[in-house]
Amino acid sequence: MAAIRAYYLPADPASVIDASHPVSVAKLNALGWKITSVAGGPDEIEQAGRKFAQELGFPITQEGSALTPEMAAFLMQAAEAENTDLCIANGVGAAVMTGNLYIDVEDIAAAGQWVRLHLDAGTLVSVPTGAKYRFPFNEKTKGTTGIGFFKETVSNPGLVAMKEIDNHPARHAYLKEVLGET
Repeated sequence: MAAIRAYYLPADPASVIDASHPVSVAKLNALGWKITSVAGGPDEIEQAGRKFAQELGFPITQEGSALTPEMAAFLMQAAEAENTDLCIANGVGAAVMTGNLYIDVEDIAAAGQWVRLHLDAGTLVSVPTGAKYRFPFNEKTKGTTGIGFFKETVSNPGLVAMKEIDNHPARHAYLKEVLGET
């Protein structure tokens, strides 16, 4: 099984990253992130990812609800080119099949803090609707493959523009759910 690693990032982006401040899976769950890992090769990981997505209510048999590894690679290249905060208005999940991926997650319970997730092959993740996150890319993440799942469809992922994130209804619902804000 893949190890799930998460730690707080330094407030100053120019600082050296120190992984000695770990973040627990329970903390990530409290922020709405669902993360688990499975053992096996790409086929076993894909099947486990489909089961994980289905258990979380993703319509995996709906046309356009699953993202092939080729399409996922294309979207990851687009995200790398943007290099910005992301927010999804519809549910999204993923299974990392080969390689590894980093996701920086905003910790809304600790103002201004971000958590880096290391997602190795075999990691399954569900991104909470309305959460802010970003993909930091580097040479270690190139060539990573996976499969993505959408509550809606690939053609309607609900990507929210950065300038609209803080005023979007999905963001408000997320903050209310996690923080109990009204």
